[in-house]
Amino acid sequence: MYSLNDEEKKRLAEGIRAAFAIPFIDDVEDFIWEAIFAYAKGIETTDPLKNIRSKRLFDVIDKERKIGWSVKAVQRAIYLPCDHEVVIQRADIFKKAIRLGFDSLSSDSPTEDLGAALLKHWYVEKVNKDAQIQEVEDKRVCILLKSPDRKKYVYFEDKLIEYHNEELKWDWTDISKTGLQARRRSDNALIFRWYPNQKQFFERFVFPETAYEFSIEPERLVASDMVALLLAKLEGKL
Repeated sequence: MYSLNDEEKKRLAEGIRAAFAIPFIDDVEDFIWEAIFAYAKGIETTDPLKNIRSKRLFDVIDKERKIGWSVKAVQRAIYLPCDHEVVIQRADIFKKAIRLGFDSLSSDSPTEDLGAALLKHWYVEKVNKDAQIQEVEDKRVCILLKSPDRKKYVYFEDKLIEYHNEELKWDWTDISKTGLQARRRSDNALIFRWYPNQKQFFERFVFPETAYEFSIEPERLVASDMVALLLAKLEGKL
């Protein structure tokens, strides 16, 4: 797990406070969180006003050091340690069976085959392909946990772990086969969950007691004051 330095922690809290101060922004998520994260790290990010946003995996990239982050934000009760399942991909492995190296796949296929297809769909077809295209050598994930009142946060950054199928044991969660889950053989920890009906593939992340936890007091500016301030800056009056 990676940590922030003091300056990055300061910029992270300031970026979140500044975002919530704008009454036209309802939450820190998606591009807003990506932009705040890039600001905290001192990295330039793609401006959606000038460029089409990429649908590639790595939302923020340090081009000089070839580090790429898949950046996510999750609302939940804040306490440490904790764990949370995050959607990482839409994986229709039944439809893409031949492309993934299988004659066919269905809910009646051996679970180890389904698991192998899911890992290939994720790691080969997405993670590593996008890393090559985006010129990323150090693949990471960054997750911001935020409390419902937006006062408490946990920052988590770690390497994007690439599992091999022999490390995992795949089983259906029930006899109706509504969900397939993977547990790590070494300690029986739940790692992945996949739902064939929605095609959603989840990964479970564990946030240790040592993860960076911090608080802010969100405050809103009056809309008219904020607009006047920003327009004055844009027109060179400040």
